[in-house]
Amino acid sequence: MNIKERIELAGKGLLGILDSEQKFMPTVIGFNVAHDLGRWWDAILRLEEASDFIIPAEIEAASLKNLKRLTDNSYCLLTSRTDLPWLSDEVKKRATIHPHNYRETFIAYKALISRRKNKWAHKSALKLAESMNSIMQEDGSLDFTTMKSLVKNVPFTKDPMFLEQKLSSGWFDACGTSGRALEALIWLYEETNDMPFLHLASRIADLHYRNTINPNGNIREEIISPENPGHNHSYHGTLRGLLLFGLLTGQKKYINAVANTYFKSIRNKIVRESGWAPHDLGAHRCLNDKKDYLADPASAGDSAQLALWLALRAGYYELLDDVERLVRARLLPSQLTEKDIEKNPEQKFNEKELGSWGIHGYPHSEKGCTPDVHAAVAHTLCDIQNNIITENAIGLRINLHFDYENKDIIIKSERKQKANITVVIKRLSNIMIRIPAWTPEESVNILIDDKKYPLQKLETFALISSENLKIGSKIKLSFALPKKITKESMEFGEVYTLKWRGDEIIGITPQDAPLPFYPELKII
Repeated sequence: MNIKERIELAGKGLLGILDSEQKFMPTVIGFNVAHDLGRWWDAILRLEEASDFIIPAEIEAASLKNLKRLTDNSYCLLTSRTDLPWLSDEVKKRATIHPHNYRETFIAYKALISRRKNKWAHKSALKLAESMNSIMQEDGSLDFTTMKSLVKNVPFTKDPMFLEQKLSSGWFDACGTSGRALEALIWLYEETNDMPFLHLASRIADLHYRNTINPNGNIREEIISPENPGHNHSYHGTLRGLLLFGLLTGQKKYINAVANTYFKSIRNKIVRESGWAPHDLGAHRCLNDKKDYLADPASAGDSAQLALWLALRAGYYELLDDVERLVRARLLPSQLTEKDIEKNPEQKFNEKELGSWGIHGYPHSEKGCTPDVHAAVAHTLCDIQNNIITENAIGLRINLHFDYENKDIIIKSERKQKANITVVIKRLSNIMIRIPAWTPEESVNILIDDKKYPLQKLETFALISSENLKIGSKIKLSFALPKKITKESMEFGEVYTLKWRGDEIIGITPQDAPLPFYPELKII
């Protein structure tokens, strides 16, 4: 199980969404070109950091020109244009001015500041933050008046999901505008120490603490009201931003509220145990032919990342089990691989879709490329790859059981009838290896250089002292993979039966088509 190989495959797909005949714009039909370009920059530079992936120089240069073209307005906001003669009519037809793109623009700028030390991006990010701050009203809503004429001959969006429309109660959903942008502002502040980013982040965090979440963790009824055209990915993005704001400022009320929300409202509810997550929250907008929500692996990825941060930065180490389960049960099975293309010639996939993720119509099947979803899942997996191991005052901590190698350690993970993790020591240190809560403790076996070693636990980790190790030592840890059967009911009435081995799904019935994520489960 090698995440690095999967994110490098995702990198090929990210290059594939760029059209060389349209000056390398991301013209695969997605949300819109401007939105997808911002996501592309964030994902591709994260991928470069987390793996050996190299961005071709010609493509990087063209993509930077495109970013400058699409932010050439008084806000410095990514906005599609209709005056570029080489763009197809189909792409121009989808052009809109969109407040949803604040986050995409901020993350593109942040990526360039971090990875390329780009001064133009830094200056533009400050200008965008100042313009957003200037249209944020006392109640926290955005005044779109000046934005509506931001780019000549480009209409302002009519999509109610991102217009902060007030419900009959007077409440409005700002997750799709300011909430989803919060985490990017925090990253920009951490990178630059520029106060305009922190000032705007503080205003947005205050709004969403009051307006979007309940401190006790119960989901606000307005979020899931049939009146509200809610967006799951934006809601998750808002939660992520609130958590990061709490961690940055030391305000525990934010951390506690997000943790409570994760445990009470997200875990195994909005995002099911299998990793199924709806694209919409509230109003039924994006539906399949059975009148149920389309599924969004980006929201499953958001949930995995939220669990990762709660575990490693807020001490909820048990949530590392959730992270690995979501990767093994949903994020990797839903990626389009070479094997999928070879086995399903009737689907007529474009080779450029290889390595991608997309919105899928059925809960546990269908693969392809939705550019912003593809970039979002790649973003999540890069973060997870970078945190397979971490180090603290005690020693090296193996958080997740995926293949990994750096200057300190080599990890090999195998899943057959039981889990086998082999760790090769390249630098002496105390070693901690996560023991999943779902495996019987009596099944855990540890060998150091083929000699049995007693299990000593620290939190959810097996602790192995450096006194028992030498350079080149091999630690072999194994544990049982209990099997279980679960059922997940969909809103339209279908009930899926899932067979698990540990944290992986090894069978499902009924099995949807095309391109099911799991083998068919035959129940006699």
